[in-house]
Amino acid sequence: MSIDESLMKRLSDPGATARTEADIQSDIKLLLTTGEFNVDTPRLEEQVGDGSKRRIDIAAGATVIEVKKKLTTPEANVEHIAQLAGYVKTRMQQEQTRYNGILTDGRYWWLFETSPSKDKFELRSSFELSSETHRLQLVEWLQAVLATRTNLKPTQYNIENLLGSTSPAYSQDAAYLTSLYEKVRHHPTVRLKRKLWARLLRSALGTGFVDDENLFIDHTLLVIEASAIGHAVMGLDVIDLINNPQGLLDGNKFRQAGIYNVIEPGFFDWILAAEDGERFLAHTVRRIAMFEWVEIEHDALKVLYESIINADIRKGMGEYYTPDWLAQGITRKVVNAPLSERILDPACGSGTFLFQAIRKVTSEAELAGWTSSTIVEHIQSHVFGLDIHPVSVMLARVTYLLALGKHLQDREDLWVPVHLGDSMQWYQPDNHDENVVRIDTEGPDLSSAEHTTLFSIARTLVFPLTSFDDTDTFDQLVSAMTNRAKEYTDKELPRPKIEPILKRFGITRYHDSFATLSDTFNLLCDLNAEGKDSIWGFYVRNQVRPLWLSMPGRKVDVLLGNPPWVAYRYMTPDLQSKYKAFAEKYRIWEGGNVAPQQDLVALFAARAIDKYLNDDGTFGFVTPYSVLSRRAYDGFRRGKWGLHLRAHFTELWDLHELKPNNFFPVPAAAVFGTRSEKALADSPEPPHGFPGTKIVYSGKFVNLDWETTKQSAIVTEQPNVSIGKDTVASSPYNEIVVNGATIFPKVLTFIREVNQPNSKLGQRAGMTALESLPSVHKPWRSIPPLTATLPNEYIFEVHQGSTILPFRSLPPSKAVLPILDQSLLTENQIDSGDEGGVIASKQHSRSAGV
Repeated sequence: MSIDESLMKRLSDPGATARTEADIQSDIKLLLTTGEFNVDTPRLEEQVGDGSKRRIDIAAGATVIEVKKKLTTPEANVEHIAQLAGYVKTRMQQEQTRYNGILTDGRYWWLFETSPSKDKFELRSSFELSSETHRLQLVEWLQAVLATRTNLKPTQYNIENLLGSTSPAYSQDAAYLTSLYEKVRHHPTVRLKRKLWARLLRSALGTGFVDDENLFIDHTLLVIEASAIGHAVMGLDVIDLINNPQGLLDGNKFRQAGIYNVIEPGFFDWILAAEDGERFLAHTVRRIAMFEWVEIEHDALKVLYESIINADIRKGMGEYYTPDWLAQGITRKVVNAPLSERILDPACGSGTFLFQAIRKVTSEAELAGWTSSTIVEHIQSHVFGLDIHPVSVMLARVTYLLALGKHLQDREDLWVPVHLGDSMQWYQPDNHDENVVRIDTEGPDLSSAEHTTLFSIARTLVFPLTSFDDTDTFDQLVSAMTNRAKEYTDKELPRPKIEPILKRFGITRYHDSFATLSDTFNLLCDLNAEGKDSIWGFYVRNQVRPLWLSMPGRKVDVLLGNPPWVAYRYMTPDLQSKYKAFAEKYRIWEGGNVAPQQDLVALFAARAIDKYLNDDGTFGFVTPYSVLSRRAYDGFRRGKWGLHLRAHFTELWDLHELKPNNFFPVPAAAVFGTRSEKALADSPEPPHGFPGTKIVYSGKFVNLDWETTKQSAIVTEQPNVSIGKDTVASSPYNEIVVNGATIFPKVLTFIREVNQPNSKLGQRAGMTALESLPSVHKPWRSIPPLTATLPNEYIFEVHQGSTILPFRSLPPSKAVLPILDQSLLTENQIDSGDEGGVIASKQHSRSAGV
């Protein structure tokens, strides 16, 4: 890109002698015509067209640019901003679309847009051309704002700069979406979609997930953009969607092409309930149309996700995406008969392993001379993906199509077998009927649905599966039931009749499933009357997929992927309870002081192998490095998972010595093996457990494909030694001494008493003056010590590792803890206290009889 340096120097110094607004306008026009913006000739001094004599300084695409000779701060230029707001408002009324407004003097560039909920003209982004050396950054900033370029290659750099969280486009779109959400957030259906979105992620991520509005907005933006990209990569004209933006989210174009289960209404089509929702969708299509998506690389969707959801949030949610080279290596290791094996990734994320599996199958099929139609038909019945993260599933479905590539041009109908499903089947009790799916409509996460009656406190939708031979028939039944239930809007009136629908599917009044389905239909009707029904069909159809894949005759030959990494201490209480029950069932529960260090990754692998893998089937999973040796995984490494299930681990990869070791936030490994069963109690034990050695990959490596990575690394075979395992007799106090509470951060809890020897004021009885101790870790170390005078009831002696010596202890530390009468205070109890805790102290004294 060639930009005139003298032009940029003039723009960066608007205060130069004799520079007029007309000079700056002319320079900006020159910039827009030479800076690769694909803008039709920018219009200078264009009449507003409202009957007045007002003129817009520069009009470019859907952007109004107002030029001033000298800007200082937005607060000092209120009149200029109001003038620009008037121009933008008029343009929006004339063209019925979103419009940007830029106020600039060449050096300062301020981007404004009208908020749809507040009708206020708000600053969205800004840029300062502090010197001509920033010329490229200004061009990229304007490219993101104007969204007029075309034929851009979707590289990581371009995606991050034009769509990522640091771009003005993201700032603008996230703010606009937030404003739209404010207008519809109390709508019952919108509230339900947000609630179900939170339930899925809480089940997957535990307390690492926070039901945060900003994250919901980011996920909505991602799905909208991914939907547009999905249309583009299939060669569909995304510009057509500008005239029919609702089609962006309903998937009709895919269904018309015979491709199903790629884009469908779900959690994030709430935007269509907002008055300006379609306007937002049309503008998003224009942004996506800047790129030549037909040239997309399969990892571009992962780049899009990671460029919008920042690394800290992804780490807090336990989201660790697998690099392509590692996914390729694991796939090549476990997929040994690609033209016959059924393959499942039960935690497929954005589809990295699915892509590698499909590409391996297609390459073998091409060598065998298969036609494209045969290849597509085979793959859709042999390569499956499940994930509980709704955004990941959307990205994985598009990735699935990308992997099929040229073979999509000549095929029969395609049903993309990637589903939003709970692979752990948390909602099914241990003694559940595997031919029934139960969906709790009110639980905090999926682990809480243990109610056996339909109309319990947490109402449950129940669908029997034995009445249907295939998922398509089941889908049709669920859709028919939910569509009929939408007719019921008043609880004072009788519910519609369900008998004609059930009869159409061969279910008469005397059928075993009739009563169950009738009760479920009644609940669907009631939910619709409460404004909560529109998403249940989508939710149920997806949640049933894991059950289907775990039924006899539908299991797979290969399991692979990167299971979720969620520590036990970060799970919700409901999830902890279910985790412990399942872990004890599989005999991998390790209690005592290592209980908090246990991780969902081990249980997920065992559960997936149990539910979805055929006997003698193979598996390969990415795991934390600690799985190879730490005591918290002793039961997992033994491979004797319950009375019958056995796992024979055949190979271990130790990846923690590879440099740079930045592909995961913690050291990683990979484990491989086969599944077997011990049929009877007196049957011979099949091989099980970890091998005695591991393959260690170390040294610097090249982050390309697996073969290049493997050749660049140092590969050795070394003993695999478990560490942390008790090798001596346990202490006699082992059963009565447990790991104490984790008290963190130090600056908010641990204290020292403060003496005031020179004060004559004295000290109130039962109170202590104190100061908090400093923390040494970020971000807490930046917090200055806190001072207060608090009731003695909340000051506790605490022993730490630093106060315990062999055979004796040092004086304990002191900490302020929200504990009263051996119970943690609730937020309401804390909020109801007055300054200094006087009320709480008096209440405690009275309850104690003082």
